[in-house]
Amino acid sequence: MRYRSLLAPIGAPEIARPILETALHLARRFDAHIEILHVRPDPRGLVPYTGEGMDGSMIEEIMEATEREGEERALRSRELVDALAMEHGLRFADAPDGGPGVTLALRTLVGREDEAVAVEGRLYDLLVVGRPIRDSALPSPITLEAALLDTGRPILVAPPTPPASVADTIAIAWEGSPEAARTIADAIPLLEGAQAVHILAADAAQVSPVKPEALQQRLSWHGIGASIHRFDCAASDLGAAFLEHSGALGADLLVKGAYSQSRLRQLILGGRTRHILARSEIPVLLAH
Repeated sequence: MRYRSLLAPIGAPEIARPILETALHLARRFDAHIEILHVRPDPRGLVPYTGEGMDGSMIEEIMEATEREGEERALRSRELVDALAMEHGLRFADAPDGGPGVTLALRTLVGREDEAVAVEGRLYDLLVVGRPIRDSALPSPITLEAALLDTGRPILVAPPTPPASVADTIAIAWEGSPEAARTIADAIPLLEGAQAVHILAADAAQVSPVKPEALQQRLSWHGIGASIHRFDCAASDLGAAFLEHSGALGADLLVKGAYSQSRLRQLILGGRTRHILARSEIPVLLAH
């Protein structure tokens, strides 16, 4: 099993570099194809939000300004992708061609980024999206959530700073949940190629129904030698603990099931996935 096609949505060129560099690290492992998706806002979509008391000329002016900004961002995105291809010696192709090396394509759509990603992402092996940054609208948390919850595909969340490596040392946040099991299954191609794999197993009040030793054995059937890293932690602190112990082990990828608690409870109380998405400085592979 190999990842052959990656989708990397870039909403704006100023936040695109970490997403593209993270995707490139992964694509190189499999000679994969990266489809870079840039979605320009549709100015007509702004009309319902312009408010009362605005005449036609004012609305037209706002739409024209939005169109100009969209064109500028699209041009800068094109320039960034061209520079990345030149810098790393990458080929442009409309689709995976089976040849050696990474291929790129840049596609531009008009509409809402989250809606485009939710539909387009269903056709790819993996999506690479940016991690939301506190007090910033970009990368969009709505796009990340659409990628995770609406595509049925695993997603790789890129940190704000381009990583030096991805998936050389992998930490698995083991919770025994169906989401964790699904994410690990999706991660098998990366786990097989990793130099080290660590199963993070918390001795928490909320005991996993499946012991980490059972996961360790099943991974060995794939030829993956994983070590178990145990630590004491209250269930409410697991998100922070997973990040802390990933860092202590030198992991450059964290594999975790997303939203193993109900999402309503996470919205009210916070949760492990939300904590990790807000703070991780390494790429995180998630599936739901």
